[in-house]
Amino acid sequence: MEIREGHNKFYINDKQGKQIAEIVFVPTGENLAIIEHTDVDESLKGQGIGKQLVA
Repeated sequence: MEIREGHNKFYINDKQGKQIAEIVFVPTGENLAIIEHTDVDESLKGQGIGKQLVA
């Protein structure tokens, strides 16, 4: 799975292009951000996808 970058978020799409995981953040400084939320599709829960998005 490829992690993609969007506007203030990182996300993963499935093969059909549907977003299946994301982390949304608010930039607060040059090297700082507040994580607003993460979301992972039920089919991927427990597989460490959220950790990959945060890393």
